[in-house]
Amino acid sequence: MIKRMGLEYLITSVTNLVVFILVVRLLISSGQVASVMTRLIILDLVVSAIEVGIFNWAFRKRQQPVTAMKHKVEGMLKDEEPAHILLHKDNDYYGLAMAINQLQTHQQKALRNHAQQSEELRLLLAYLPIGVMVIDNYRKVEMANSAMAEFLQTEISPRRHPYTQDIHQFELVSLIGQVFSTKKSKRQVITLPGVPAEKRVEVSVIYTSTSEDFFQILVLLYDVTEIYAVEKMQLDFLSNASHELKTPVTAIAGFAETLQDGAKDDPETLNQFLDIIQKESKRLTELITDVLSISRIESQSISQQKMAGLDISELVDEQISTLQQIAAMKHVTLHNQVPAGQNQQSDEKKLVEIIKNLMSNAIKYNRDGGSVTVTYAATANDWTLKVADTGIGIAQNEQARIFERFYRVDSSRTNQVVSGTGLGLAIVLELVQSLQGQISVESQRGVGSIFTVTFPIKS
Repeated sequence: MIKRMGLEYLITSVTNLVVFILVVRLLISSGQVASVMTRLIILDLVVSAIEVGIFNWAFRKRQQPVTAMKHKVEGMLKDEEPAHILLHKDNDYYGLAMAINQLQTHQQKALRNHAQQSEELRLLLAYLPIGVMVIDNYRKVEMANSAMAEFLQTEISPRRHPYTQDIHQFELVSLIGQVFSTKKSKRQVITLPGVPAEKRVEVSVIYTSTSEDFFQILVLLYDVTEIYAVEKMQLDFLSNASHELKTPVTAIAGFAETLQDGAKDDPETLNQFLDIIQKESKRLTELITDVLSISRIESQSISQQKMAGLDISELVDEQISTLQQIAAMKHVTLHNQVPAGQNQQSDEKKLVEIIKNLMSNAIKYNRDGGSVTVTYAATANDWTLKVADTGIGIAQNEQARIFERFYRVDSSRTNQVVSGTGLGLAIVLELVQSLQGQISVESQRGVGSIFTVTFPIKS
C-alpha cells in the first residue's frame, strides 16, 4: 500500500514536471520567459509543497492502524489488556485488526483458565494429606506442599534449592538417589521420626520425562501408621483370641478324658471335675459372647441406633440392683449420685451395657469394704458420667492399653487377680465410640480409678 502511494506520488510529480517544461518552452517562444518563469517556479514549489504535505498526512493516516496494532501486540506479550482496535470495514487493515482482537480475547481466556487451574492446584496441594515434592533434573526442589514439610519436620523454602537441604532421612535420600541413577520409579515403606511418635510412611518416587534432556522426580509420602497399627491389632487379636479359646477348651477336654479313664467312678472326683468343666464352659461362653458383641457393635451404623429419652438416674439404679449381689460378696457399697430427672437422648441398650460394664469392673477390681460411686454432669454441648472406685488402681504406663482387646493389667494370665475375658473395656470403648462419645481414665495404684464417658447432647 505504501509502495503504491509512493508510485502515485512519483507519477504526479513527473506529470507536473512535463507540464512545467512545456509551459516554459511556450513562454520562451513568446518572449515572456523572465517574469513568467519566476511565477511558474514559485507556483510549482507551492504545488510541490502542498503535494508533499498531503502525502505525509495520508501516509501518517494509513500508518495509524499499523502503529495501534503494534502497540497492542506488544501489550499482549506483556500480559496486559490493551483496548480492542476499532476500524471501519472498508479499511485495508480491518481483517488483521479483527484477528488480533480475537487473539487477545483467546489469550485472556487462556490466562484466566490457567490462573484458575493454578489456584485449584495450590488449594489441592495445600489440603492434600499426602506429602508432595517435585525435584527437577538438577536435583533442585521445584515445589513442595505443607504436608511434605510436616512429614519431614522442617520448613521448605519456596525457592529452588537442593532437595538434600530438606530431606535428611537416609532411606529416603537413598531411594531418591536410586531413581536418579536408574531412571525407574520405586516404592518402599520407611520409618520417619515424628512427634510424639515415629511414623510408618509409604514412599513413591516416580520418574517422569518430557524429553531426552529434561525429567522430573515426583516424591509422594503417604502415612500408613494407622494401617500398620490396625494390622498389628488384628494379629494380636487372633493370637490372644486363640490363646483365650485354647485355655478353657484344653481344660474341658483334659478333665473329660480323665473322667473317661476312670475318674468318674470316684464320686468326689467326679463332682470336682464336673464343676471345673462347668466353670470353663461358662468362661468359654462368655468369651464367645464378648467377641460376638464387639463384632455386632462394629457392624452397626449410626442409623441403626434406637435413640430415646432416658432418665440416667433410673438406669444407674437398675444396674445397682442387678449388681448388688456381686457387690455384697466383696462388701462393696454402690452409690448413685446422679440427680433424678436428668434425661438425655441415647441408645438404651448401648448405654445400659456401658454402665453395667464399668460398674462391674469397678466392683471386681475393688478392695473389700470399698465403694463405687456414679456421678453426672452436663454442659450446653455434652453430658458426662463418671464411675469411681476405691480399688487396686492401674499403673500409669498401663492406662493407655487397658482398652485393647484381651489386655489385662496383670500380664500373667494364669495369675490374674480377677477372672474375665479381657474384652470388657474393649466393648465399652466400641459402644462409646458408636454413640459418638469419648472415654478416659484417671487412676493411681492402691487408690482407685475414675472412668469418664462423655456424650454430645442430642435434641
